[in-house]
Amino acid sequence: MKPRLRLRLLMLFGIICFFLLIPQSAKGDTTMIYTSLPKSSDQYYHRVYPDLINYNQTFSNKLATDDRLTVLTQNQKSAKFTTTPYTYDDIWVRDVAPIITTKMVKFKYSPDYLPKPDSHYLNDSFTTWLNQEHFNYQTSKLVLDGGNVQWNKGDAVVITNRVFKDNPRWSHHAVIAELKHQLQVKMVVIVPAEPGDTLAHADGMIKFLSPKVAFISDFEGNKRFQAKFIHVLRKALPHLRLISLKSAYTDQGQYDKKIASARGLYINMLETTHTIYVPQFDLPADKAALRAIQKHTSKRVIGMPVAKISTLGGALHCTTWDVPSQFQPK
Repeated sequence: MKPRLRLRLLMLFGIICFFLLIPQSAKGDTTMIYTSLPKSSDQYYHRVYPDLINYNQTFSNKLATDDRLTVLTQNQKSAKFTTTPYTYDDIWVRDVAPIITTKMVKFKYSPDYLPKPDSHYLNDSFTTWLNQEHFNYQTSKLVLDGGNVQWNKGDAVVITNRVFKDNPRWSHHAVIAELKHQLQVKMVVIVPAEPGDTLAHADGMIKFLSPKVAFISDFEGNKRFQAKFIHVLRKALPHLRLISLKSAYTDQGQYDKKIASARGLYINMLETTHTIYVPQFDLPADKAALRAIQKHTSKRVIGMPVAKISTLGGALHCTTWDVPSQFQPK
């Protein structure tokens, strides 16, 4: 082999090795995770404010190297986590944030479990921040919580029948048509809401790993309801493999008598490009849940402490909004 040709081949080999070894975050597929921290004077959250700070600090410390965390707050100038100069006065960013499939769509946040002045204020506040940050998103007049949509990473979404109750002026056909159009999917699977769930969100019921594999909740041992849930899913998605994920639900320490605790509900996990963050509730079943989830994914699995936060009614998926690199502001 000629020396010049050998040199070129070695240079090419070096370039290939370089791109294989650089971190994934340097390749442009970093996921930005947003949480929020209301004002310390907030009447609803003031009793758990130190826990909210600790949650964000712990999240920042345990974050995978190819993910980023930004907290919407102006209240922690000395915080050891990254903040943005805007305070959103609620911790449940998932519900008010745009829903992301192959496009980003901001639905109207006006659920029936919140007083209208509150939901309108929160909807306007979050929209103001989105526009300040120059997110590129579409809008819909349909009322829909982000926590009530689970995308299968393909051509289908799972949503509970709460979407019909939240949109009484829309026919069922019109709701389905709007969802298909806005979310760019061929199928909208409407499932029954879990009995006793005030929020009626799908992210406490199912988590897709791929278009053909999904975890489903054991619904705290309610076999009759789980069977009904499975029947609806299989009728719509017959090739979907379902894995029942055991919960360890407890209402001990429930913060709000109107909103059920989410402590012990491992299904409310957060998935990014390379990582699955699993809620840890300071319960004996925590490690078993991590092992059960790791068994079915090649992604890294990281446990994230949310014991106190979960008593307010949600866990990791509820308190976060994950934005893949292609949807982040330029």
